[in-house]
Amino acid sequence: MTAERLSFSGARWVHSPADPAHVAQLRRDQGLSRVAASVLAARIGDLGRAGAWLTPSLEHLHAPGAMLGMAPAVDLVRRTVRDRKKIRIITDYDVDGTTSSLILQAALRLLDPAVDVSYHIPSRFGEGYGFSGIAAEKAVNDGVGLIVTADIGVRDHRSVSTARTGGVEVLVCDHHLPAGEAVPADATVLCPPQAGDTYPNRALAACGVSLKLAEALLGHLPRWTQYQASMLKLAAIGTVADMVPLTTLENRAIVALGIGHLNRGPHHPGLAALLQVAGLSAIRESDIGYRIAPRINAAGRIAEADLVIRLLTERDPARAQELAQQLDAHNRDRKDIQLRLQGEALRAVGPTPSSFVVVAGREEDGWHRGVCGIVANKVREAVNRPAAVVSVQGEFAVGSIRSVPGVHAVRALETIADLLVKFGGHPMAAGFTLPVVHLEAFRERLIRFVDNTLPDADWCPTQPVDAEVDVGDLGEELFRELRALAPFGMGNAEPNLLIQGVRATGVRALGAEGKLLRFDLQNHGQPLSAVWFGHGEHAAQLSPPIDVLGRLEEDQWKGERRLQVNVVDLRLAAPS
Repeated sequence: MTAERLSFSGARWVHSPADPAHVAQLRRDQGLSRVAASVLAARIGDLGRAGAWLTPSLEHLHAPGAMLGMAPAVDLVRRTVRDRKKIRIITDYDVDGTTSSLILQAALRLLDPAVDVSYHIPSRFGEGYGFSGIAAEKAVNDGVGLIVTADIGVRDHRSVSTARTGGVEVLVCDHHLPAGEAVPADATVLCPPQAGDTYPNRALAACGVSLKLAEALLGHLPRWTQYQASMLKLAAIGTVADMVPLTTLENRAIVALGIGHLNRGPHHPGLAALLQVAGLSAIRESDIGYRIAPRINAAGRIAEADLVIRLLTERDPARAQELAQQLDAHNRDRKDIQLRLQGEALRAVGPTPSSFVVVAGREEDGWHRGVCGIVANKVREAVNRPAAVVSVQGEFAVGSIRSVPGVHAVRALETIADLLVKFGGHPMAAGFTLPVVHLEAFRERLIRFVDNTLPDADWCPTQPVDAEVDVGDLGEELFRELRALAPFGMGNAEPNLLIQGVRATGVRALGAEGKLLRFDLQNHGQPLSAVWFGHGEHAAQLSPPIDVLGRLEEDQWKGERRLQVNVVDLRLAAPS
């Protein structure tokens, strides 16, 4: 039996070719090349959606009134504004939450400039995740008439009841509802996954739900198109950052249109300052994921998330620059803390990771709760298993889970709810709080959950192969066609292209520590540059023919543009 060929990273490459008949139809109907048609055919079940997939537009945004609860929500907001009662917006501290807050604040002030609207973003360090009892009680004491939550609230039944008992009405805009779970009975709820909701897009982020509420309130106004363009910028940022599927036509339209407006401008001073400190002019979805979202999230991780609200509502350019620099400094601090903790966490895992990795440390020893989620993601990537990173603070432990396909993070926590103070999140990411005395039971029961869920798990990491190509295919025409499949993100990753049996020339390890691997792929024409970030140690292995798994992207450097292959993985070519 021939030994399985694993890559330099130890991964198995998996290619599930699309139906040749579907590829042929897309080539005829859409005029695509074989490679682009192969990628698209594998990603859409209904070929009739291909044209819409390739051309996101406003027509793909569904009518707000189709969402269950929208009519009562609009009536509630209008009545509260008419009666001159106070409104408080309470949202999560991540990107989805803060962009939702900004959309909702803008919508209410456009509805009536005299509205008394305030906002509250829970402190990660004081209140933790969710709509807390503290926030509910403060709203009651402050004489608030209506609380509008976003990205939190749908599972916070007790806090909703606290607010309602105190005479405060509650409108929830959320999307975190596990299957079969009920929404708060004493709130007006906008949440597409809730029972009875036939809204066509169940995968909206909370900022998307907030955008729909804004349209329901303002869509009749003559300047709605202008308002919508501004809100789409925020909704695109929140949608990409929250990693909701970019396979629905509406989510694709929100992101594509929002990025279009981000690139065209003009921007208010706060947003312009944020883009400037992120070093962005031309913006793509990857820039949101790697350069904008981390800066926004850094405020809630290291300090307080209201810095983001203050920045993005600032109208004075000089002050906006000051706030953007503060945010950028928080992001640098976050990176430093993350890198140190990441190293400690991976050393704690050891050479034989369990089926559910749990690593913990004390906050006074540097295990900063604000970066637990990022570090958990790095641990998950390294060991290809669900991972929890936990910060111990006195009698309690606070942590984050990042999971793998087949292990639903929230359902895993539901099986040990008796150990937890609170929890919530998504299938692939969740947060939790528990008493320290339960930490070992927490670890043991999560391992048992995974062992029962995936009894025959093969923990070998995999890399998807979207299409096989020749080096000669990797030109401008293919680059344009693949970009037409954007926006890329959850469920629609940038295509991984397999180039087999090529020779690498000009191999060198670059960077201060030699971690950047750069080489050229030889073709009959000009050589095509390839880069593999963080893998300079493999330079000596590239002398035989190799298979390259990579993404065709453009590199902008000192005003010059060229195509290059960003390597995802490498392996030795099969003997000919």
